[in-house]
Amino acid sequence: MRMIKTALAVAICLLIYLLRGKQGVPVFSTIAAIICMQPYVENSVTVAFNRIIGTLTGAAMGLFVLYLFQWIPPRVEFLDYVIISLAVIPAMYITVVMKKTGASAMAAVVLLSVTLSDGRYGPLVDAFNRSLETIVGILVSLCVNMIHLPRKRREEFFFVSGFDGALCGEKTGVTPYSVFELNQLLNDGVAFTIATERTPASLLADVGGIHLNLPVIAMDGAVLFDMKEKRYLACNALSKEMTKRICHFLQEKDLHYFLNVVLEDALLIYYREFRNEEEQKLYERARTSPYRNYVHGEVPEEGAIVYILLVLTDEDADMAEAEIRRMDTEGELLFLRDKTETPEGYCHLKIYHKNATKEYMMQRLLENLGGEKRRIVAFGSNRNDLSMMAAADISYATREASPEARAVADYELKSKDGVVRTILRLYEPLLWQKTPQRQRKTPEGEKK
Repeated sequence: MRMIKTALAVAICLLIYLLRGKQGVPVFSTIAAIICMQPYVENSVTVAFNRIIGTLTGAAMGLFVLYLFQWIPPRVEFLDYVIISLAVIPAMYITVVMKKTGASAMAAVVLLSVTLSDGRYGPLVDAFNRSLETIVGILVSLCVNMIHLPRKRREEFFFVSGFDGALCGEKTGVTPYSVFELNQLLNDGVAFTIATERTPASLLADVGGIHLNLPVIAMDGAVLFDMKEKRYLACNALSKEMTKRICHFLQEKDLHYFLNVVLEDALLIYYREFRNEEEQKLYERARTSPYRNYVHGEVPEEGAIVYILLVLTDEDADMAEAEIRRMDTEGELLFLRDKTETPEGYCHLKIYHKNATKEYMMQRLLENLGGEKRRIVAFGSNRNDLSMMAAADISYATREASPEARAVADYELKSKDGVVRTILRLYEPLLWQKTPQRQRKTPEGEKK
């Protein structure tokens, strides 16, 4: 879109040149239009103001240099160019003193355009024409950047997106396009958040400059985390009694575990002596994060126990899960397995409270946003997103989603920036665009 607007601004500058009877040199207005076209409209206003200051500064310095030329003998032409070159320094320095460093380049350009003109007109007329042409280009760029196609804003939507595999590609990460468009939408007030299996620490490292206004749903729905304040707003924690029973059983079986505890807005991860190489590798990868705090030793009485993580062989994971399920007579627990970060034959086994789901936290956020007045649009890519997608009013599976996610989704995305493009289309549709409708599907699987 920015390229289209830039081309339109150049065309308008050339049209103005024709309407003026081809007076002046249109290259100055077109260059100014190209330089001033910015991704954000508010940035364009700032840039336009800076460029105008630079234009007037460069024109004034150019006139001063032309005045100096009157005192230089005609045969010493090379001295003219020396003076012009040196004059660039004060022209740019003036803008720095004025704290308008963005105007420095324009000041130098206008200075050169005035002093190196063909001399058909007097110095004052040349300075005026160059300044006028440059300012025309700046103002045209600013006006074009404010143009928007007719849209109707749909503020009833609440958008929830998975992170890995949805918003964040495995190889590309969060693309610059997605960051830019999302920040534009968030500035406009769109209700959007991320639901992820990651800890807040891991998400903070890769979220890529997205200025989220709402809390994120992290740790598979175990917590709500405020990205701005770096605070845990809610936790679906395991009970102290159940945690003690699980830990006692695991110690009897000589199985190591990581206990993730939220204490005073800090994530503390308690661990003991490792029992296999994969546990050591996980610890070495994660311990350098400034948002994780690994503690060797016993768990304190304070704090909310968010989940228990084990790194086991598939055989040991089957045994441990079966035994812990038998002791869970009240149905308090939720078990998740993840093999994306482990070698063949190993897995991550996570034990949560039963309400630690993305769907549960999504509904909790929805209540804070107006409840029934909002329609949920969910984007998912894996098995952990199924309940969230099934509970949404409209759901989308990303282009690399698992078969389970595709089965429960209403629609499938085709592009790597499909999440953001879809949010933009739903939140600010063109007048002739229709809102897609729910196509009910039954999820083929739920969290186990």
